[in-house]
Formats: sequence, structure tokens, C-alpha cells
Amino acid sequence: MFFYSRFKRSTQLMLLSSFVLIFQGSWAGLAFAGVIALQTPAGLQVGDQFRFIFVTPATTNATSSDITTYDSFVNQQANGATYNGQTIHWLAIGSTTTVDARVHAGLTNSGVFMANGTEIATSANIVPGGLWYGGSLLAQPIQDLGGNSYSGTVWTGTSGVGTEYKSTVNNVVIEWGLGTNAVATDTSIVYDNHIEVGQLQTNVSGDVWLSVGYADGLQLNTNQYQMYGISDVQTAVPEPSTLLVSAMGVLVAGVSKWKSWRWRRMVPETAIPRIT
Repeated sequence: MFFYSRFKRSTQLMLLSSFVLIFQGSWAGLAFAGVIALQTPAGLQVGDQFRFIFVTPATTNATSSDITTYDSFVNQQANGATYNGQTIHWLAIGSTTTVDARVHAGLTNSGVFMANGTEIATSANIVPGGLWYGGSLLAQPIQDLGGNSYSGTVWTGTSGVGTEYKSTVNNVVIEWGLGTNAVATDTSIVYDNHIEVGQLQTNVSGDVWLSVGYADGLQLNTNQYQMYGISDVQTAVPEPSTLLVSAMGVLVAGVSKWKSWRWRRMVPETAIPRIT
């Protein structure tokens, strides 16, 4: 009984220690470091590739024509968010006179998801169901990485197919990308230093999330609006809960075998009743 009591306490300590180690490795950073640890979207298998998309909680202007200015902004807004223990790198979804949003973000065949696991598009490509196809998305990207939802206006400078937004005014092609300073007069309305915007709404259809269109979508570049950020391609890994269950299963199985072996060592074979 003395040996069994010590064994029981030892087993309990082993289980507790294993749980604490797994817990610390998987969740402690989220609880104590102030950094959001994103989880694998439901339905993905280990090894599947995907991307995250989010809306910045804060706003910025659109006066810069340098796309890296907006990359820095969305990365700052992500606040070091991680996946699988690694800090995620983000790219702004926006077009300037020198780069289109779909080129800057990259054409990939991986699904695009919000942080809560909601799928936005089946790919970041120019195909049906893709982010840059110009059609309705599976859902609207209206949440930040913390799951907060927004409505209103977002800077893009982009058309519905991921290229810089342009329109023809009085037979002149005008560019309305981020940082442009075009001046156009249309029916006595002067559009001076205006940029194309998208709309943050749960019920928008088509490509309005990227491009409201001419002329309602043209906003003064010094206004303050949010932006979209899209992650580099991620590779799906098992969730911490799966790892915990697996580790506990292995531990319990090992303890069970060890108990069986110790019991055989403690009880002489001649003492075990035999059925004849």
C-alpha cells in the first residue's frame, strides 16, 4: 500500500507537469504577453496552406504613394500576432500608381480566412471564388484580429479585380490609387487629391469591399480610414487541444503499462490463482 500510494502521487504529479508544460507552450503567450495567437481555421487539414485577412482597428490617411508605408501600418496594427509560435508578416491590400494590390499581396491558391476562422475566399487569385475575381466573397472581411467587427470606409485605391482604380473623366484616364494627387472636374465637382475606397459592411455584394466605384468611392486622401491586411501564406498545424489530448493519451498508456509491469514484479506468479 505504501508503494502504491507513492506511485499514485507520482502519477498525479507527472500528469500535472505534462499539462502545465503543454499549457505554457500553447496558451501562456496569449494570456500574458498581450500578443494574439491565431488558431488554425476549422476544416483545414495539417499541411494545408491558407492566409489570414483583417481590418486594422486604427485609421490612417492615404497621402503616401509608397506601398511599404501601408505595410508598416498594418504590421503595427497586428501587434506581433503569431501563428504556430511564429510572428506573422502582413501586407497591406492597396494599390498605388506603381503596384497593384493583387501583385503586392501575391496571387496564391490558398484559402483566405478571418481570425475567427470564417472563410472569405477560396483563394487569393483571379478565379471564381478568388479574392481578386471581382465577384461576391464567401463572407465580408470586417473584423480585426481580436474579433471586433466594423462598418464604414476602408482605403484601397483598388478596383474590384485588385488593380489600381482608374476612371475616364472628360476623355482623360485618371488614376485614383493610394498617394495619387490627381485633379479632375466632372459636372462642376472637383475631385482634388482623392483616393478610391472600399466599404466595410456585412451585406455588401460584388466587389464593394474593395471598390465603391466612381464617384461615391472617391475620398480626400487626408481623411482617416481603416485598411485591410493580408498575411503571408501559412501552413496548417495541429491545434494545441489536439496536441494535449495526444500527449495525455501517450502518457496514460505508458503509465498503464508501467503499472502492469510493477504489479507482476510485486506479486509472485505462484500467488496468482489459476483457473483449471
